[in-house]
Amino acid sequence: MNDKQFTDELFKRMYDLGYRKAEIEDDTLFFFVDERDCLCPFSPRVPVKSTCFEEKDQVIDVGEYLGVVDWSKVAVDTPVLVRDFEGAKWEKRYFAFFKNGRVNTWCGGTTSWSSENITGTISWRHAKVVEV
Repeated sequence: MNDKQFTDELFKRMYDLGYRKAEIEDDTLFFFVDERDCLCPFSPRVPVKSTCFEEKDQVIDVGEYLGVVDWSKVAVDTPVLVRDFEGAKWEKRYFAFFKNGRVNTWCGGTTSWSSENITGTISWRHAKVVEV
């Protein structure tokens, strides 16, 4: 396992445990649930040299590192790529809403403005925001 693979796995596990922020200070990577109040002796930590990060002081958003999207903050009609199955071709669509753990898009590549039916949406298992 290389440093990047270790860091990816570490961040996935810490995210699953509820940690959302990481901070590098004095060659040590600390994890925090929200914002850092003070360095607690019980804060989870690992030496930076075992990760893929440089040994410089910085704050890291764990979700951002993992590419986790907070769908509640995504604007309607944002371009997204969606698919239902791993390995399937990504489809270009426009975001409608997030419900029951699934991204919903407007049918057929329309937007909220061009859709003929305001309830004309479809849900997807996999989605990612497109950087335009």
